[in-house]
Amino acid sequence: MNLDLRATPEEVMRGVEALQQFAAAQQIPDGTIFDLALALEECASNVVHHAFKRDGQRTFRIAAERTHDAFIIEVRDDGPAFDPSAAPPLDAQLADDGASGGWGLALMRRAVDDIHYRREAGTNVLRLVKRLVPACGTEAGRSRASDRQPERSHVMPLDIRIQKDGPGGGAGVVTVTLIGSLDTATAPSLEAQLAPLLQSATDIVFNLAQLTFISSAGLRVFAMTRKALKERGGQASFVQMPPHIQDVFEIIKALPGVAVFKDVAELDRYLAARQRVRLEGE
Repeated sequence: MNLDLRATPEEVMRGVEALQQFAAAQQIPDGTIFDLALALEECASNVVHHAFKRDGQRTFRIAAERTHDAFIIEVRDDGPAFDPSAAPPLDAQLADDGASGGWGLALMRRAVDDIHYRREAGTNVLRLVKRLVPACGTEAGRSRASDRQPERSHVMPLDIRIQKDGPGGGAGVVTVTLIGSLDTATAPSLEAQLAPLLQSATDIVFNLAQLTFISSAGLRVFAMTRKALKERGGQASFVQMPPHIQDVFEIIKALPGVAVFKDVAELDRYLAARQRVRLEGE
């Protein structure tokens, strides 16, 4: 598969969807396709946002191939030289505090087994390798997010449904249900719709039961929401998080201190308790 893309978030996701369709045609398991899509989204987003500054007149190329024991993605761009394989690892403490720097690289490193970079005639060439036959007994060969199979991995638009005075029965609790893909192209829409809610909501509950894909762009929106609510004594909570989405949270150490609930009943009990504490304090 070969594809030339313009330097826009929408083109990044067009490339991701093309990759998913190609991998599915090659009978790659859904969990592995999720890893591959995540790695490409993070890599291509770096090209668009950092190398090309979202200049839609510029283009870059992605290619993909399946060998007998691996799936290989190659990304080529003529931006400034940058070797992601040489970047320092993510600082877990900064990630837990809500700093988003390095999240994309951390996700890309965990999603694939090998990253190879070279500078060739003024062009960055990045090869991402996902082994299809794991090497027994080695950490690099073990499946990561692939161990937990998402129901669907194909990129979708993001449907955002907002319900005020949600679970727990208290005023100021807003439920935000996300359906589809929270990625570099759709995260700005979620951020824009959350902005007015942050002026009055005490708690925001994200229902992720139907979220099929998430990248660092989406995680940044959650981190900013969590920080804004925390400063006012509020809380960002997550309910019905699918296993493959929870894997992404865990990779960037975003789960410590985040309220995650397996179902709405558990969330209701938690929010009701928070409401009682508020009333007793008044």
